[in-house]
Amino acid sequence: MRDGGARFIFLCITVFVLRCSSPGLEAVRPQQVTLDDLLQVNVDVCTQPAADALFPVKVLFVVDTSNSMIATDPQALRATAVSNAMQRFAGNPAVQFGVIAFDARIDQPTPSFTNSPNIGAVSTRLSVADRLTDYQGALGAAYSFLSQDMQNSSAAERARTKYVVIFFTDGIPDPQCSATTVDTFLGVCEVDRQNWQAMFGPQLDPSLYPALQMGGDYNQPYQITKAVDDILELQDAYKVAEVRVHSALLFDPTAVNNPLATNMAFYLDRPRAVSLLTDVAAHGQGTFTEFSNAQNISFLNFNYTSVKEPNALADLVVTNTNAIFADEKLQADTDGDGLPDAREFELKTCVGLGQSCSNPADSDGDSYSDFFEDRFRESGFDPLDRNKPLQACRVRNDSDGDGLRDCEEQFLGTDARLFDSDGDRLTDLQELRGILDPLDATDSIGDSDNDGMRNIDEIRTHLNPNVRNSPHGDADVRYRYLVNETETRPDGRVCYHGEVRNIRLLTTGTGTDSPRGASRVFVSFIEAPTNRPLDFGEIRQACVDVRYVAGAVKSPASGVIDLKDENFKTPTALDVTRDCVRADAP
Repeated sequence: MRDGGARFIFLCITVFVLRCSSPGLEAVRPQQVTLDDLLQVNVDVCTQPAADALFPVKVLFVVDTSNSMIATDPQALRATAVSNAMQRFAGNPAVQFGVIAFDARIDQPTPSFTNSPNIGAVSTRLSVADRLTDYQGALGAAYSFLSQDMQNSSAAERARTKYVVIFFTDGIPDPQCSATTVDTFLGVCEVDRQNWQAMFGPQLDPSLYPALQMGGDYNQPYQITKAVDDILELQDAYKVAEVRVHSALLFDPTAVNNPLATNMAFYLDRPRAVSLLTDVAAHGQGTFTEFSNAQNISFLNFNYTSVKEPNALADLVVTNTNAIFADEKLQADTDGDGLPDAREFELKTCVGLGQSCSNPADSDGDSYSDFFEDRFRESGFDPLDRNKPLQACRVRNDSDGDGLRDCEEQFLGTDARLFDSDGDRLTDLQELRGILDPLDATDSIGDSDNDGMRNIDEIRTHLNPNVRNSPHGDADVRYRYLVNETETRPDGRVCYHGEVRNIRLLTTGTGTDSPRGASRVFVSFIEAPTNRPLDFGEIRQACVDVRYVAGAVKSPASGVIDLKDENFKTPTALDVTRDCVRADAP
């Protein structure tokens, strides 16, 4: 009875235990891991040292070499003063000089601005003392000299350049003609230029004073100050950092009593000269200086220092080149050419899906991208015909690294030396893909689709400025930026920490050199001097290669990429994409 009871109790305990623990004996099911499509990019980057930014100063000497200098500066110390200024900054790439010499004739001993002028040639021309004093002609020549240099400079260089004009003379202009007063200067103002040599001798040839019209005003004060005003207007016309016109007068009281001066009637009229040159400086927003004798002539007191200003963050922009917001949704762009895959299938252009194109972004191999050719079909482009356009792409590189070939920029009229031709903090390619004008700085702050968001903000957040968004700005696909300044270093560099979230990844196709799901993300760091709104700034970019295949692959698995200052490069056709940060495969 005892043994049977024991067996019964054991059996009950065994059954109880088995019944209670039976769930633990079932097979463990694998836990499902959800791979979301989000990427976050963290950035720690600093501006470049101020010393690395070049702010040029271009100095133009406009020097009187008329006959009166025989009495006022017989040793040609004016030439020595110009030479001393040039030698002081010889070889300095930030300071360049130009020279205009004037009497009745206008000469340019330096054809353009240079930091290594031929000082001997300059001194030889400035040592001449001959003929008359053509203020109006000299200032007109200065205008042409400056405007030509501005045209030949890039917009970015102009925005940083300070032009300094120093107008030096020892008297008043002559001839000074008036339409209402009889000319007292040999009658030249009242004689047709074709008769000058017959009446006044071979030295007064018809090529002189090209703007002088018989019987009209010439070298009048209002005309001279108007010429200075015209020079100052170049600042706004070419978006130059600064233009100033300074004036300097050599008036030696002892020279007035010089028999040579008296005999040759040099018109050394100090009150009139001071009044006129003071007005020149006032209109030129410069200064007036007077030298009491030739030994005192010095041009070293003018400010020739190149400006070095610290930069600050102007903008931080992230772009996933393989995801395009089009037709009110994100679409895959496998080859990153700016055309969604759906559009490429419609056009039968290459998308990188094992097709025979050597470059899927350029299906016909004519060096114009499929996006570019599709966009400008009405101008004769065709992404499937290498003979269209008729004008072949002759310059195939991308000089400024903005994603547009130089030949594409030539067609657009943009500057192949500038990643941002209009200085609105959007690259030329970003504007082109956003259907904005890369030559119009105002359209970036417009609202093309009237949805309440500026075009530049839509492009920054990876939306389409031509697709009307919801009042919340399509929050599910909109990039979110958080950027803070972290420190200012002793060398003037300003450092920032940025986080860009909600970067959506799409499952792209298989490219010629990339696996399925590959995406390339660019991070653009734009810096510029804080007090120069016209400055075009400088751009450095980092490149990130990630991968996402819906439900199967995500690399990096954490969805977070960290970028450091050394990851940011000045964009060119090679270095940025070559140095892409690549996420490890899972």
